[in-house]
Amino acid sequence: MKPAYCGLNCDECPVYLASVSRDTEKQAELAHQYSTDTCTFAAEDMFCLGCRSDSLSEKMCGDCDIRKKEMGNE
Repeated sequence: MKPAYCGLNCDECPVYLASVSRDTEKQAELAHQYSTDTCTFAAEDMFCLGCRSDSLSEKMCGDCDIRKKEMGNE
């Protein structure tokens, strides 16, 4: 797997790993861990196949300026 546009290693990302392994329990656990008083995540928000894929979680990375630039969407 190529690294994300920002340089993160997707193979070390818990959201990516839960997504590719279709581990819904882990996605629910991550949603709980990532949620705050001002931003609540659901298990379905914890879905990522890497920012180089056509799949996009709007809540997680829809506003990522790096991805937008690399995809030619700025």
